[in-house]
Amino acid sequence: MNLQNLVHALEGNLQAELAGKDVQIALLERQERAIAAHDPGALESAARELQSELQREIERAEKRARILALLSQALGLPPHPRIAEIVQALEARNALGLRLAAKRAELRVRCAEALRRGRRLNVLVRAHASLVEEAFGRFLGPDPSGVPLGRGALVDAEA
Repeated sequence: MNLQNLVHALEGNLQAELAGKDVQIALLERQERAIAAHDPGALESAARELQSELQREIERAEKRARILALLSQALGLPPHPRIAEIVQALEARNALGLRLAAKRAELRVRCAEALRRGRRLNVLVRAHASLVEEAFGRFLGPDPSGVPLGRGALVDAEA
């Protein structure tokens, strides 16, 4: 494969990754809505779809690693380069790297959004789990050892 074909292959891979991040963000939004709506079926469905999307992300990353290795050889770079290093090497030689730089920047924005949404979802799930754990602990009472279930931070049993 020549250099231009490798660059086009990487660009296509980045475009697929951008589309995948859009799907991932949408699925995280669906999970958040399902939690807010107390809809376990919708939550489970979105979680299953997210798991499938994450598997596709792994496959895209493996393909990208192969393309990057070939580009590294073609550009005379050390093995295992990052996209930024490829972009820099291409910008130094010609304008092929400009589109890659734009895709890389766009992907960084999408990754940050997916991470933000994932963290928010994690906080919601953990808060919900703590509330449920503590509520059950208050209603069920301590276990045989006398240790209450839950942390005692969300429900004030004295109030």
